[in-house]
Amino acid sequence: MGPLFKHSGLPFYHEAMLFVQMRPQQPHRSFESALAVARAPLSAGLQALAFFERAGLIKRVTPVSKKSPHYTSRMLVRPPMAKGAKPEPVGVLGDDVEGWSAPTLNLNAALDQRTPGGATSLIELASETDVRQLQLSLAADPTVASVARVPMRYLTTKSPARLASSKKRPVAAGGSRIAAAPPPAHTMWNLRRIRWSEARALPNFNDGNSIKVAVLDTGIDSRHPDLRDQIAGYTYAHPDLPGASSAQDLIGHGTHVAGTIAATINNDLGINGISRARIHAWKIFDDRPDLLIYADGTAEYAYFVDPVMYLRALIDCADEGVDVVNLSIGGGAPPDPTESAAFEALLANGTTIVAAMGNERRDGSPISYPAATPGVIAVGATNLQDRITNFSNRGNHITIAAPGDAIWSTLPTYPGQMGWRAERGPDGGWRQGKADVRETDYDAWPGTSMATPHVAGAVALYLANGGSRNPTIVRNTLASSADKVPAMGGQDFTPDFGYGRLNLEQLIVGIGQ
Repeated sequence: MGPLFKHSGLPFYHEAMLFVQMRPQQPHRSFESALAVARAPLSAGLQALAFFERAGLIKRVTPVSKKSPHYTSRMLVRPPMAKGAKPEPVGVLGDDVEGWSAPTLNLNAALDQRTPGGATSLIELASETDVRQLQLSLAADPTVASVARVPMRYLTTKSPARLASSKKRPVAAGGSRIAAAPPPAHTMWNLRRIRWSEARALPNFNDGNSIKVAVLDTGIDSRHPDLRDQIAGYTYAHPDLPGASSAQDLIGHGTHVAGTIAATINNDLGINGISRARIHAWKIFDDRPDLLIYADGTAEYAYFVDPVMYLRALIDCADEGVDVVNLSIGGGAPPDPTESAAFEALLANGTTIVAAMGNERRDGSPISYPAATPGVIAVGATNLQDRITNFSNRGNHITIAAPGDAIWSTLPTYPGQMGWRAERGPDGGWRQGKADVRETDYDAWPGTSMATPHVAGAVALYLANGGSRNPTIVRNTLASSADKVPAMGGQDFTPDFGYGRLNLEQLIVGIGQ
């Protein structure tokens, strides 16, 4: 059995980071008017930003939009300003105008309209202690639309040791483990439970090969023999970011999610996906694990979502008109204004967003975002007995439950790891220890992360068979077609199951009714 990904007890926000969104500026009628604005004194908040930059308190400014004319992160590495010294303008945030270093944020606000709501940049400061002062100064600036802390979105945290059954698998020559072998595809319990075969037997059934499903995750193994024919696009390169990532899915989570949605059906190999939807993958994690320290004092080196890669992926999804977005990620902080605007743009464009409820039931089911974001379909996890799993979060924002325990799916064909143990070094500090390795090719994993792609794949089939593209109607149809399982106690809705467990056959039968 694979790892259970959790985020309970971890920070809500990135340290020393702010998202700053500028108000759109009116276009100028002449060069003279534009020059007059450029030479005008900076507003109070931007003066503070310029001062922070000159004082060496800002490490990097990264525009969120890839179509910005200044699509590059700018990094300043120099010692702090000496006490009493006069700061020298260096132009890290923009071009000098009459002795001022005018921030890129201000000068490009009228040029960069791709980010929903206005141009947004990530400001990385040298110290967490400086964040509050700069945030207050920018919040009072009339040219700034919003300034917000940067929410952390997690995947692999606090994963327990692998079960004994996993450790006893045969070892090949050289010490590498032999990949886990899935059961015959026609015996997959999760597909039987949602009446996958019955849905496929319906008259004029459409497999969904014209539907675009976005998987925003750890990446994807684009050469996996059970996936390569279903992948229509893969975005992973961000050369302007300090943690630029490779094409590899080191953790394997994104490949596992994608397999549930659309692993090639009836190819006598591995597993069957729910649909033949076209997978558009965005890697939103870089390849560098970071030290995460938990409330109980333990620690590990793990991966988490890169905020700029994540927002760029959401914006891309809106630009490319994807039909469904799968988000098997979570965190305790509500969306910042830019993330909220991205969700609103997707929903307004007719894109259905599906997200995992989270795996912290034993920690009191803390609210997890983006699942709790308005308009998002939140998914819980059921087990083989059609009961809610002992890890699946409960809450009144849940929409539906789906199989999420011991789910067999694809994993990268090359080695990788979920993270590394943290060990105390001779100096008492944390250092990277042994890797928490994963299987290759296939494995059975638990989690609401595994339940969510069942619903994403089901929505793809619903759309392919003539269902409404209004996300609200999609949600309502999922709710009305779900099975009221015995564990719901005769209720139409419970905080554990939502409106019931996914029934793919009834979802498609209900189209047009």
